[in-house]
Amino acid sequence: MRFISSFALSVVALTLSTSAANVPEKRQNVVPTHGTTIAPTDGTTVSPGTTFPFTYNRVNYCESGYTPISVYLSSTAPANAAVTNGELANGSYVYKFGDYLFANFGLPQMGTPPPSTLDMPSLDGVAEGTTLYLSVIETYRDCPGHVALEYGLETTTVIY
Repeated sequence: MRFISSFALSVVALTLSTSAANVPEKRQNVVPTHGTTIAPTDGTTVSPGTTFPFTYNRVNYCESGYTPISVYLSSTAPANAAVTNGELANGSYVYKFGDYLFANFGLPQMGTPPPSTLDMPSLDGVAEGTTLYLSVIETYRDCPGHVALEYGLETTTVIY
């Protein structure tokens, strides 16, 4: 009898641990797939207070109806670890240009579309000739496999 009780408890414990292991955890992945910044081109000089062209070709990795992007300027190239909930972590960038939304598949525009130009801010403590990093985080929604969100991080250098 004692053997059967021990065996039954072991089966229950194994079942509970297996069930807990099968509970999907909320994931946030920065994937290697990302769009491309067409303009400005890598290494373009952009003076403070000037307007420069901005063109980003999204990949729409998960084929969503809308693709959100966020655009930043950093003094060091941001790492994937700096991406939190589709944003660069505070302290990992010197300026945020904004959040924009691409409409895909001919859907009506619902938010602010990416602009065709951006204005280079005047940054305290950043000398002319400094290499800065223009980064775009593209959010991928509705990915197969019940993945909540995935992100692409693309970075282009500009000379301040």
